[in-house]
Amino acid sequence: MHRVLVFGFSVLLSGCGVSSAVIKSESLDFGEVIEDTTNKLLVMNVLRARDKAPLHFTDIPVIRESMQQSGTLGFLNLLGDVRSTTLRDTRSGSLTFQMTPSFDLNHLHSKEFITGITSPIDPKIVKYWLDRGLDRRLVLLLFFSAVEIVETRSATGPISVIRIANSPREAADIIRNRGKAFVGPDELRCDTQSDFERYLKLLNKLKTFFANTYRERRLLVAGLNLAGDKDSNSVRAIAQLDLTKVQVVYDRERATHSLYSLSSEQKVAFCFYDDAQFAGPSSAQFEFIESDRTTRSDKKNCFQSVVDVGPEDAGLRGVIPSPIFFSGAAAANEASRYCGIFNRFAGVGPGQAATPGGYPRLELRLYIRSVGEIFQFLGDLLHYQDEVRKYLDGNPPLGVKLNSPVTFGYCGDQPDAGCDDVFLRLDGDACNARFSLTYREREYHVANFNPSRETARQSVSCPPGDTARRDHTLEILSVLHQLVGLNKSATDIRATPTVNVLP
Repeated sequence: MHRVLVFGFSVLLSGCGVSSAVIKSESLDFGEVIEDTTNKLLVMNVLRARDKAPLHFTDIPVIRESMQQSGTLGFLNLLGDVRSTTLRDTRSGSLTFQMTPSFDLNHLHSKEFITGITSPIDPKIVKYWLDRGLDRRLVLLLFFSAVEIVETRSATGPISVIRIANSPREAADIIRNRGKAFVGPDELRCDTQSDFERYLKLLNKLKTFFANTYRERRLLVAGLNLAGDKDSNSVRAIAQLDLTKVQVVYDRERATHSLYSLSSEQKVAFCFYDDAQFAGPSSAQFEFIESDRTTRSDKKNCFQSVVDVGPEDAGLRGVIPSPIFFSGAAAANEASRYCGIFNRFAGVGPGQAATPGGYPRLELRLYIRSVGEIFQFLGDLLHYQDEVRKYLDGNPPLGVKLNSPVTFGYCGDQPDAGCDDVFLRLDGDACNARFSLTYREREYHVANFNPSRETARQSVSCPPGDTARRDHTLEILSVLHQLVGLNKSATDIRATPTVNVLP
C-alpha cells in the first residue's frame, strides 16, 4: 500500500516538472515558427512583385497551445487466504499528456493598411535606419525611387532639372539592346546607359550620405526690453508661454530680447559632404538634398538643431524649372544636354568653372518610396538580375561589366570596402541557407548575412560560406518586416476560425 502511494506522488511531481520543461521548449519552437513563416511570407511577396502578381500580406498574430495532464491510480486488495489465478491483488497507474496547438492567420487587406503601405515613408524612418548603421548604399537603393539633379545657371535662372529613376526592370532591355561593351570617352558613356545604371553611379558620389534633425525657428518680435518695470506685463506674458513652442533669445550687444516661434515637429534633412567644394565657412562643403517640397534648401539644415527661417525669396522661387528628358540610350558623338548635367554632378569629363556666387549650382532632390513601392522595386531587381544573368550566359565573349546579383560597385573600378557585397539574392547556397522555400515549383534559398567558416557544415557538397562577401538579403528582410509592421493596427487583427493541429 505504501509503495503505491509513493509511486502516485512521484508521478504527480514528475508531471509538474514535465509541463514546465515542455512550456519552455514549445515557446522557443513557436518563436522559430513565427520567424520562419514571416520571412517566407515576405520573400513570397517579393517574388510576386517580380511576376507583377497581386501582393497578399498576411500575419500570424497569436499561436495558442493547450496542455492537459491527467493521472490515474487504482489498486485491488483481496482479504482472506483465498488466492487463485483469477483472484489476486492488482495495482495499476497511468499518466496522459495532451497538447493541442492552434494559430490565427489574418489577411491584411483593410483600407487603413493599404493606405499606409501606399503612402511615402516618413523621413524619420529613413533617418532611424541610417542612425542604426544601415549601409548608406542600402538606404539609397531601398528607400528612394528617383533623384533629380537641379542646375541653376544664375541668381535669376534659368533652372534645369533632370530625373534619374531607380528602376531596374527597364535597365534589362537597354542592356540587351546595347549588345556590346562601351568604347569611348567617359563623358559619352551616360548616353548609352539606363537610368538604373546612372543611379548606381550616383551611389559612388554620395559617400557621406547622412541625415540631421532640426526645428525651424521664425522671428516674431525683436528688440524687447524686459529690464524696466514698464515691461512687467510683457514679462508675465512671456512667462506663461509654452517654451516648447517659443524661444526667447538675449542679444548681448543691444541688451534686448527676441521672441521666436519653434516648429512643433522636427524635420529631417538629408545631406552629403562634397569634397569638390572649396573649404570656406563651416557649412560650405555640406550639400543639402531636398526630399520634401515644404523644406527650404539650406546647408544649415545639415548640422544645426535649430534653423532660422527668413522671408520667402521671390527671386528663384518664382522661376519655373525646365525639365530635360532623356531621349533614349544610343551612341552619341557628344554628350547630350541631359548627360551634360549628369556628368557635371558625377565629376565625369572636363569640369566647368564656377562664376561669382557659385553658379552654375547643382542640387539634388530625392523621392521617398512607399512600402508597397519597395516590394515592387525588389521584385524588379530580381527580374533584372535574372535577365542579365541569362544575357551574360548566352553571350560570354561580350566582356560587358555587369553584376548579377547587383553589388555595391565594381571592385576593379573602385575598390572600396564592401564594393562586392550582395544587395539581394534568392539563389544562395542551399547547404548554408538561413531558410528555403518553394515558389511555383522552384526552390529559393536565403543566405546568412555573414556566414561563418567554422559553423558551416564541412563536406564536399556543403562547403563553408564565403566570409569576404556579405549577403545583405537577410538585412533587407529585417527592414521590410518593421516597415510592414508600422502600418498594422489593432483593427487589422480580426478573429478568424481556429485551426487545430492534433499530434
